[in-house]
Amino acid sequence: MVTLTSDGSEVGSAYTDASGAFTAPIEFTRIEAGRHTVVAECGVRLTGAVDQVVTRSSGGQTGTLVILVFFVLAGSTVIRFR
Repeated sequence: MVTLTSDGSEVGSAYTDASGAFTAPIEFTRIEAGRHTVVAECGVRLTGAVDQVVTRSSGGQTGTLVILVFFVLAGSTVIRFR
């Protein structure tokens, strides 16, 4: 059994295969941008780093809507003058 922790909180767990390898999803309880150290403990202590990136989008669909309306109007103009 492998227990994965970050900043003292458990973020995942897994079982190793016969060679000692494991794969596990990590689930953080809070999202904080930056680099976080993840520790895997199974008799041996392994460490790795995970980078969390927080992005924000506001009004991202407005540009798409404008382009869509432009092509609809351009297409109707071409069809009307044929």
